Amino acid sequence: MAVRALTITVVSLFCLWGCTQSSVPVSTGTAPLATSHPSGTPSALGQLAYYNTPSLDSWPLYITDGPQKALWFTEAFVGKIGRITTDGAITEFPISNAQEPEGITEGADHNLWFTEPGANAIGRMTPYGAVAIFSIPGSDPDPRGIALGPDGNVWYTELDDGYIGRVTPQGTIARFQIPDGSSEPWAITAGPDGDLWFTESLASAIGRFDPRTQRFKPSLKVTYGSTPWGILFAPDKHIWFTERNGNKIARVDGKNIREFEIAQSGSYPEALTPGPDRDLWFTESQAQDIGRIDPASGKFGPVIALPSGDIPNGIAVGANGNVFFTVDAYHDPSQIGELIFH
Repeated sequence: MAVRALTITVVSLFCLWGCTQSSVPVSTGTAPLATSHPSGTPSALGQLAYYNTPSLDSWPLYITDGPQKALWFTEAFVGKIGRITTDGAITEFPISNAQEPEGITEGADHNLWFTEPGANAIGRMTPYGAVAIFSIPGSDPDPRGIALGPDGNVWYTELDDGYIGRVTPQGTIARFQIPDGSSEPWAITAGPDGDLWFTESLASAIGRFDPRTQRFKPSLKVTYGSTPWGILFAPDKHIWFTERNGNKIARVDGKNIREFEIAQSGSYPEALTPGPDRDLWFTESQAQDIGRIDPASGKFGPVIALPSGDIPNGIAVGANGNVFFTVDAYHDPSQIGELIFH
């Protein structure tokens, strides 16, 4: 009886913070695989599973691995943060006065930190759903990407104002204006050198900021009009990023940029993540595919074609070694996808 009473208490407290929950995954099917541009022996991929979000029109955007051995994602249209376990159970946490949460990351405090472009704010949520909101000063910051920095603080980009920002675990915000204030920074990551690296989407450049000196270093120019977008410090110790309009995956080599062109034109690569194999996996929103590239050779692996109508955006690897991605637009119901490996 003591165990039963404790269980009921925990569930009650959990839902006092406003969660809604669904633990019914949709059916799993075999993923169709294309074989264009294989890079050696493909990974042993088993099946493709989809899980409906409880809020059917939630528009999931970005996703990250985080506390409780789960993945966490933003839901723009309904103003919620979602959690999906590796067995496909989804829980949603509403955000008071939410304005389209977008970027998300786990902080050094093991809370979830996220950007709210509509509210010009940074949010912090505990794994149990307690939320705090921190307003950003400025005319129209429009925060987008967010990542844990090498200094233990959370860092984010301001698309419209042309700043990057730092948020302490207590919620204190400091802003640093990018030399090219109209470069429209999007995504940000901590690099191998202790710097912050970020994509400057309009300027076709990769920016760099030293949090110790609080100074920007010279940006690295990318092919004009390529629109650098998602960015990642990969296991091979290089910075990798996607080029939305350039239709390429690119790597920073010292002071140079090396670009790898995607065979299918207009694929619109968005976000990328280290995979359970040696490859980097990325979403192709217009092609409605999941792609992968071998960082050692620069060769692309087989493309995973998603069902018609799916528009993948965010992507991350779960504690079970499978690749999870968001299906973010014009899809009813909204879903989280999982590529299941053997």
